[in-house]
Amino acid sequence: MASQRHRHYLGFLLAGAAMACCGAAMAQEQAGEADGASEAIIVTGSRVVRNGADMPTPVTVVGADLIAQTGATQLSQVINDLPVVRTDTSSTTAFVGGGGNGPGNNLINLRGLGAVRTLVLVDGLRFPATTFTGLFNTDLIPSSLVSRLDIVTGGASAAYGSDAVAGVVNIILNNKLEGVRASAQYGVTDAGDGDEQKYSFGVGQKFLDGRLHIIAGLDYQDRKRTGNCYSRSWCAQEYGVMSNANSAQNGLPALIISPDVRWAQNTPAGLIVSSRLTNAFGGQQVSDDGKTLLPFTFGQLYTPNNNQMIGGSRPGINPASSAFDLQGPQKRLAALFRAEAELSDNLKAWVDSAYGQTDNQGTFAQLRSGNQNAAGTLRAGPLNTGAITLSVNNPFLPAQLRSQMQQIGLANVNIGKAGDGLLVPIVDYHVESYRVATGLKGDLGGWTWDASYVRGVSKLDNVARNIINQNNFSRAVQAVNGTGANAGRIVCAVNQSVTTDAACQPLNLFGVGTASDAALQYAFGTAVQRSRITLDDVSANVQGQPFDAWGGPVSVAAGAEYRTESIAADVDPVSAAGGFVQNYSALHGRSKVFEVYAEANVPLLSNVPLAETLEVNGAVRHAHYKFSSPEAPLAGGAVGPADSSFNAVTWKLGLVYKPVDWLRMRGTISRDFRAPNMNEQYILPNVQNSAILDPATNTSTQVATQSGGNPNLRPEISHTKTFGVTIQPAAIPNLQLSVDYYDIKVTGYIAAVGGPTLVTQCFQGAQDACAFVTRDANGVLTFIRNISANANELQVKGFDVELGYRKQIENIGTLDLRILGTAYTKLTYVNAGSPLDGKCQNGTVTQQAYPSMSCYQINTRATFTSGPLTLGMQSRYIPKGKFGTTYVGPQDDGYSPTLPNSINDNRVKAVTYVDVNASYRIIDNGPRMVEVFGAIKNAFNTNPPVAPANNIGTNANLYDVLGRTFRVGVRMAY
Repeated sequence: MASQRHRHYLGFLLAGAAMACCGAAMAQEQAGEADGASEAIIVTGSRVVRNGADMPTPVTVVGADLIAQTGATQLSQVINDLPVVRTDTSSTTAFVGGGGNGPGNNLINLRGLGAVRTLVLVDGLRFPATTFTGLFNTDLIPSSLVSRLDIVTGGASAAYGSDAVAGVVNIILNNKLEGVRASAQYGVTDAGDGDEQKYSFGVGQKFLDGRLHIIAGLDYQDRKRTGNCYSRSWCAQEYGVMSNANSAQNGLPALIISPDVRWAQNTPAGLIVSSRLTNAFGGQQVSDDGKTLLPFTFGQLYTPNNNQMIGGSRPGINPASSAFDLQGPQKRLAALFRAEAELSDNLKAWVDSAYGQTDNQGTFAQLRSGNQNAAGTLRAGPLNTGAITLSVNNPFLPAQLRSQMQQIGLANVNIGKAGDGLLVPIVDYHVESYRVATGLKGDLGGWTWDASYVRGVSKLDNVARNIINQNNFSRAVQAVNGTGANAGRIVCAVNQSVTTDAACQPLNLFGVGTASDAALQYAFGTAVQRSRITLDDVSANVQGQPFDAWGGPVSVAAGAEYRTESIAADVDPVSAAGGFVQNYSALHGRSKVFEVYAEANVPLLSNVPLAETLEVNGAVRHAHYKFSSPEAPLAGGAVGPADSSFNAVTWKLGLVYKPVDWLRMRGTISRDFRAPNMNEQYILPNVQNSAILDPATNTSTQVATQSGGNPNLRPEISHTKTFGVTIQPAAIPNLQLSVDYYDIKVTGYIAAVGGPTLVTQCFQGAQDACAFVTRDANGVLTFIRNISANANELQVKGFDVELGYRKQIENIGTLDLRILGTAYTKLTYVNAGSPLDGKCQNGTVTQQAYPSMSCYQINTRATFTSGPLTLGMQSRYIPKGKFGTTYVGPQDDGYSPTLPNSINDNRVKAVTYVDVNASYRIIDNGPRMVEVFGAIKNAFNTNPPVAPANNIGTNANLYDVLGRTFRVGVRMAY
């Protein structure tokens, strides 16, 4: 097995070498040209002014030309295509808004360690968060003003502070823009949905003999929704993961990936699930008009305690798959203005303001069944955990059903009802963010300095309509014929003879569209969460070269920063009381941070035999954090004030050695950290239902699961090692190859372990996990407490490869080839139980708390330019991998169908996506340019492989679910 793994990664490196592409040096050279060769560049990852090629920390640069070639409507679409990035949320997995990381927030997740461990900056400064978890939506920056993207794939806390554990994404603006840049484009999927328009405008102008420079930019995007899962043939096959409750008897594994996986406990019109009725009369479902009963065939592996079956009646109605769009609608506006004035030869002042707004909408499945008592007076636990129990005297019962109940003497009937037979929940997620920043920068006696102040505010509004009010719903479904003062009317049971709840209206659950508007308005409600996030940041920095060392001038930088952030999120009274099926949580918190840092770059040798360059780079940062909240979750379920504080020291030591002209070696070791965000500390408890595969019964069930903050969290500490080589052989001009090794170990890793993990570990005997799991006297799962903790450890190791080549073909044009590749040799997550391996996992285990990545990923881009014509092609290769590393399939050692974690197929197939683009300059006259362009993403309409997750047939965080997409447009400049 070891030799097999070695061949596996050797194959990755050889494949990388065979698929060349522009390297970092070219990208940095182009970045320098874009920013102006006369001005020094501050390279991301360092506070010292220096050449990017000399950086000890690996930096990948994506230029504005590549962003334009792809025809991408959002910056995140370009970033997320990089092999080193894995999306935390996608258009399909973030359809439920609220709590921070709602739909429309495109978040950057380097190395799959979680977006909270990637710091996003704009020109080296922070923007106000657009999520509760402290993250910023990159799509709120106008693409017309972006010069390049710097992606630092190594710990950078010593340079930038908290969150830079996996690295930094720095969006560099074209502050030297002159003239006008504009573009308009349109896109649509091959399926004819998801059409979108984007308009972008940027302008820059100098005034007062060049002493005042102003730039401004604007993006507007309008994207329509796509169809749901059934709008794509691969998804309509209804692939799912089926639990096999009788594996000991039928000889099949505990889990089965299969097409035609359907819901077995409900239908939109209603399904009879009382065992005595099904035993006596067979499977029966209610007709859409609610008047009669129709046969219902239970599929393979059906058991009364299992939510799913294979085959059977009602294909194409899975409420969890049909209720949401593969990609929701979005409207986006991003604007930025900047003015910079030269006050004297040694002093400049600048001010910028930015405004961004996104409006997104999502829908989701809500009621799969229910759990009420027939008396209509009490709710027996949260909804979605069992059947809805109705009395034989309910006047809405179909006559045939009442007759059957009377024949066998059944007083109450259990029915399963899918929510799309009543109302489908709709979430509107609105984000507004604005930021004003100002600063001074200048020269003083050979030293440069800068000072800035940033003020930012984000407003997040979540409005979820058509949400079940659990108490009202429980009363409304229990309909009776009135007596006494209410005789002759169908009323709620609580109002049978005397009206005690005048608002209650009886709800007819039988059929589709049969319920009255008054009953729906009573049983359903609107959940609201309105939030405000603020940022105030003051910083000052100084850089200089105070003296010379053996190899040249020593460069130093130092600075200080004071930053405050606050969150105030308020919710409606019903959510606050936990009264809806899906509830928003309140969050109030404040943080204060004071940091100081210093960095130095010391050239030890220069231009001597076997040492053209030998430099050492070091940085250290001290941070003091103070957190507070007026209402935080406390021990024992109480809510009250809480505060905490801590100090954090981070450092980095790097070395660059260039023995000869064509070879450069670099390495770093660093201590980094991430402070717990206020959502992890202070979000108030919230109870939702979770799908849990119970290993004690090997059945899938819905279990009430409590999430919430933990005010006792401490910062994560990470230790990072990187070592790399860069080769630029003189025999092959314009060729550059870089290979970097990375090793990141995070201790005190903050995560909620996850309901399934807690249940499994408790089943395996881990008593620490059992403290969070509750079962009733019969051993049935009833409650799980799943909150964030520092009880975890994470380590990731691997290699990054970047290879580039540029060839000028005489009298024809220029060919640029580029490859980016990332391979993982280790990705291990450890908590109170056994270590979990996330490496080479292409699927998503239900409610997985640990990160996972494919074994490797390779992106290749070829661009050919000849006069006014540019042609491009990009391929993205994702190799085969395991569906779940915690599962054992026939392809794995030790497989047996009797194992509780056995699965019939634990492999996900490899896939290659190919994108193509073309552009032609109709006018190319100096500063005047008009260009038409087009791009096809997923040109061969490659379907995603089978890897069921989130109620669709694939892993939407890794694979394309929309299919072939066309984009055409025009751009101009003058």
